[in-house]
Amino acid sequence: MIYLFDDKESRQQSYGWTNKMFELWSDVIVRIKDYSDYLLSEEKDIFKEGNIIIYHESFSTCIPYEERRNYQAFHNALINGSELSGVNVVIFSGSIASRAINDNVAHVPVTDMYANLECFLEHYREQDMDFKYLLWGEEYTIEQTLLDLIEDLSNEIYDGDCESNWSNVFFASAQKYGINAPSDDCISQKLWLSKVSDAELDSYIREWFKESEYDALYIPLCFGKILSDYNGLRLAIHIRCTKSKNQNKPIYIYSPVPTSFLVQSKYFDILKTKGVKLINMRPKKIIDSLGSLQPLTENDIKHEIEKIHLPVPQNYEDSHSIANEWAIYRWAAATKSEDSAIENVANTIKSNLYFKHLTTIYPPSDIDCIKEEKLKFKDHLSGVSDALIGQKDINILYVDDEADKGWYEIMANIIHDINNIRGFDYLGEDLKALSQQEIIDYVVNRVKEDSVNILLLDFRLHKKDYDSKNIEDITSVQILKKIKKYNTGIQVIIFSATNKVWNLLALQRYGADGFIIKEGPENSKDSSFTIQTIENFINAMSSCLSNRYKKCLCQIVSDLNSNLEKCVKAHIIDKDYQKSVKLFYRMAYSSLPQSVDDPCFDHSFMNYFRIIEATANELIDVDNPEAKEKNGAVRYSFKFRGTDEYLKDYNEEEFSKTGKKLSMTNKHLNFKQKFYNLFARLGVYSSATFNMVEKRNALTHPNSKVNYKVEPVSLEDVLLAASISFQCVRKMVENKEMEE
Repeated sequence: MIYLFDDKESRQQSYGWTNKMFELWSDVIVRIKDYSDYLLSEEKDIFKEGNIIIYHESFSTCIPYEERRNYQAFHNALINGSELSGVNVVIFSGSIASRAINDNVAHVPVTDMYANLECFLEHYREQDMDFKYLLWGEEYTIEQTLLDLIEDLSNEIYDGDCESNWSNVFFASAQKYGINAPSDDCISQKLWLSKVSDAELDSYIREWFKESEYDALYIPLCFGKILSDYNGLRLAIHIRCTKSKNQNKPIYIYSPVPTSFLVQSKYFDILKTKGVKLINMRPKKIIDSLGSLQPLTENDIKHEIEKIHLPVPQNYEDSHSIANEWAIYRWAAATKSEDSAIENVANTIKSNLYFKHLTTIYPPSDIDCIKEEKLKFKDHLSGVSDALIGQKDINILYVDDEADKGWYEIMANIIHDINNIRGFDYLGEDLKALSQQEIIDYVVNRVKEDSVNILLLDFRLHKKDYDSKNIEDITSVQILKKIKKYNTGIQVIIFSATNKVWNLLALQRYGADGFIIKEGPENSKDSSFTIQTIENFINAMSSCLSNRYKKCLCQIVSDLNSNLEKCVKAHIIDKDYQKSVKLFYRMAYSSLPQSVDDPCFDHSFMNYFRIIEATANELIDVDNPEAKEKNGAVRYSFKFRGTDEYLKDYNEEEFSKTGKKLSMTNKHLNFKQKFYNLFARLGVYSSATFNMVEKRNALTHPNSKVNYKVEPVSLEDVLLAASISFQCVRKMVENKEMEE
């Protein structure tokens, strides 16, 4: 039986291996997609003699965190498969660049494995279990063909004179099946059989070309354990994408095969560029080739490399994962952020061919370092009274399963080091061991328990998010909806590699307060994109910091509304009053500007004042004044509802009682006297309440003579009005409950 371990269904489907396809081969292959599938199969059955195990080398990352120690022995047994008696093992991954077979263990790139899997299964059904079908498909004879060609040509000897000067020519030959340099004057080096990974090819170049500058470079097309990998094409791209004295030199790739053999290679495009030439490996052809190419200019290199199209490395989940590391690299450079994780990403960028290709097209030198002053947030609440803000502390939680790759250090540098915000924490690597629902519950609970007022949330937090076609199924979207249901005022910024407009619109609809695009390679065509994105983040954070007061507003309003509903059910509070208060609070919140740079606070201020007015009308019988005639004139007095207590006459300037009952010639209660009596009765009067009434009066009834210039309503005015409205509602409810 064959056991296939691969936790990425999206990867399988991208190669055509759908559920239906696996069903067709269910008689010979068992599919292990996750830890639960692994538990369903006994290890003794998996390791049964004669079985074949096809194992993705990073499968262990899907194992729940608490189970990884127990699983490690099984993982190690497969990685060191040569110690398994009677069991054949195939290790596949995107990080494996070449195919190889060593006794009972094979290594194969993920692309080749899935491309050849059906062919292999067909032969397996016929009791032919040769790994060559999994590594090369039906074209496995290509290796023998190439070997015959190389051996045939390597036996040729050139008898003519070598008139060219080869003293400053670099000539690399393969360790096995190689040929000698055409002249003893050449600078010769060996390409070792096992050293063909990106990191190893990169080290060849940095070692060989660090000091010496050559007139021309000769490299073999076929080297490494598998001749048909055509590693010479790959090495040529490495040379062109690595800063050295020889980056622009003519490259001659000597080959036993014609160009037609190579068109399917993912590195074929290097042959379309200037300064690179495929030549026959016959000694005379090699000697005659020298001088047929000219070095490239510095401007040529970027232009020529743009002609090369490399596929996304298969050891990455998808373009999102590529964008993640690319963005880390560029954000770290722009913000001067450093740590070991960022250094690991930088080393990958410098050695991985895909990233080297990108950095040649989009040089890191194009990234300007942002001055520290421009990385500082603007907190518009810094001048507002702490008593009006509610939760004074800033508590920021950053949630990203890739945070430990370098994002945490970048965020800590900006938030903690530069902006001196102490309340900063994150959730990262541990999320990978959780189910989607566990991630949702964990994050929401942390937000509640830690009194978080700003949440930074990565768009994709679980492997299912990569396959979700409905945005509502995305983990972060479910978290966003739950957070906003719990408290709309909690500020949420979403980070994502996706720049799809419909995703942005949906996130705005669900209440996201900011959306920051993680820079993908395609964005780097604009050299200013990195700086603009970071500036957008600083602006979004400034807005969220300045809006953190909204969390407290929402919480107080929620508690008040709940209490009012209880009072209505207990017939303590009038239902119409409760509905009005609820409506005005909703209108007051929704009319708050998203950006505090927008000075339009008038509507919110007036809605909070309407709540105060509704409370006054609930307590004071404004519609039925008591009329009395005196000296031929009618005067009106007003009472508090349900009492014989008359309203008092207050001095408008000093808010002091005259000791007299309020008596008016107008049957409409004086605006100011209504509120002075309300504040006095509820015990919420202060100089601030007096000023608030004055501002409301000037705003509603501007007088060009008295109030030639009306001062704009500020955020502090709004928060004061909200606070007074809360006090009025609470006090009124308390008084009503005491009366009951």
